[in-house]
Amino acid sequence: MKPELWPLLAFALLGSAAAQERRPYVHPDLDFGFSAFPGWQHRPRPGDRGTHERIDPETGIHVLLWSTTTETSAARYLEKMSHMMDLDLESEGRPVTIGGREAWMLDASRTVEGTRARTYLAVIPSGKSLIHPAENQLYIVQIWCPVDDHRRLAERMDRILASVRVTDRVVLEGREVRLYPVLSESPFPFPSPLIDASGEEVVTVRTQDGRYGLVVVTVENGEPNDYDAGQWGKGRQLDVAESDFPTLARTGLHAETELDRASTITGRPVEAITADAKPGQASRSGFVAEDEDLLSVIRSDNRLVGRLGLTHWRLARPLFAVFNVILRDLTLYKRGRLPISNIRSLRYNGHEITIEAEGGKGWQKSIFADEVCGYWSIVIRRDLTSEERHYLQAHYGHLSREGMDALADRLTRIHFSEMVPFYIQRYGFYEGHTDWRADPISIAGVFGLMSLEELDAAVGDDLPGALSRHYTSAP
Repeated sequence: MKPELWPLLAFALLGSAAAQERRPYVHPDLDFGFSAFPGWQHRPRPGDRGTHERIDPETGIHVLLWSTTTETSAARYLEKMSHMMDLDLESEGRPVTIGGREAWMLDASRTVEGTRARTYLAVIPSGKSLIHPAENQLYIVQIWCPVDDHRRLAERMDRILASVRVTDRVVLEGREVRLYPVLSESPFPFPSPLIDASGEEVVTVRTQDGRYGLVVVTVENGEPNDYDAGQWGKGRQLDVAESDFPTLARTGLHAETELDRASTITGRPVEAITADAKPGQASRSGFVAEDEDLLSVIRSDNRLVGRLGLTHWRLARPLFAVFNVILRDLTLYKRGRLPISNIRSLRYNGHEITIEAEGGKGWQKSIFADEVCGYWSIVIRRDLTSEERHYLQAHYGHLSREGMDALADRLTRIHFSEMVPFYIQRYGFYEGHTDWRADPISIAGVFGLMSLEELDAAVGDDLPGALSRHYTSAP
């Protein structure tokens, strides 16, 4: 997809009630899950840790997810399961499509925990097993509710089944490719990022040993990101502070009039947020410089982003991609599949961007009193191209060597925490001129959203000043 179409995609996602309100429920050890409205509860299964069970307390619907490897086909395994579970079939096993995959399912009744239940049982084949290459990898989903409630809940159960996804592979340009941790010795012949056949955003990554993989980095409202509760999901990446900034929620940019009259954000007084944002208050480094205030920073960056011809959503997106790559690495590390920080870099718009991520001993709470937290210290950087070096020398050759090095560093290196993309998406806040700022110019340059010449022209041929000048008051 062309970069200029991303704001339209972001707008479409934000305008979709399904994207905003439904959330994924994923097996903790498998790339396998379903989507439903919030509130589903996890039911532990001490004697069957391979099966992940969720219950909707509102309806009593149960969903069970598990996987197996076998030499039999999906159809044969489904038949075998129907006998093992002593099912009274409502329909014979039949081929269906689930999450874009060919699968087999049946509709049956059975007694579950003393309750007569209506059960959907589906088996989704996923090629040969990586661990047992002679066997087929099968993903199984069982959905059931009390028989007496089925007529009322059938449509909802159908929607749950339709939402099931096995996310171990993608279809790119008509070719099915397995996702990381499956690796290739040579680069993939696809652009990065790229949208797959199901609408997922995929990037190419490179591991510490120089091999290549594909990681899904779709910006979405995913599993909770609540470190206090031990939850390390994507969090609510599509949320915008609509009640405070309706124009931002509608267009991706602030309206000056809304900023002028903003006295609270998320219910907190702006003065209190600014006080907490100063160095040495809520954090040692601070969220704004000592001579800056919150609204001047938001207002000045909003004007800068407008001059760049971008939106806050567009600039948050690649930072979320980095965060989502880190989460994928963390998930596989926790599963015992890979060493920590196995991914060295990602490819984005033709640039290889290195990633260094280090966790803290604790986490930083948000100054906006939202659920956002910061645990990771993330540094991303890329090399200047030869054309970019020549451009800087031609236009800023008058700078001292230290000045030129500082300019190149600001253009190609960003130090931030995962709080920043959430702040950009929700509030248009890139943090002030502190050690943790993700400058819009730097984001656009590092990720190839604009050329160096375009960035320079947008800021009046003053890149050094635009990257270093504090927002002491609205310009």
